[in-house]
Amino acid sequence: MPKGGYQMKPTYPESARRAGIEGTSLLRFEITEGGMVSKITVEKSAGHEELDRAAIAAVQKWRFEPARRGAQAVAVWVTLPVRFELKH
Repeated sequence: MPKGGYQMKPTYPESARRAGIEGTSLLRFEITEGGMVSKITVEKSAGHEELDRAAIAAVQKWRFEPARRGAQAVAVWVTLPVRFELKH
């Protein structure tokens, strides 16, 4: 499995924040041999398109220490949730 490296929190869309919308986008994406994210798909929507877009925008910037098979870095697919929760 790849190891987490640089993961920035997604920006909460202002329209969703004002409307009090929360949700979790379940994203499936490839982590390349170089630790970059590529080929992102939404496996399960947060229920609001802007939340899904914000999740994708954040994950595209994430960096990982790549997965390894022995000493060789390999590309892998992972599925991770990106949660949007308002502070109450």
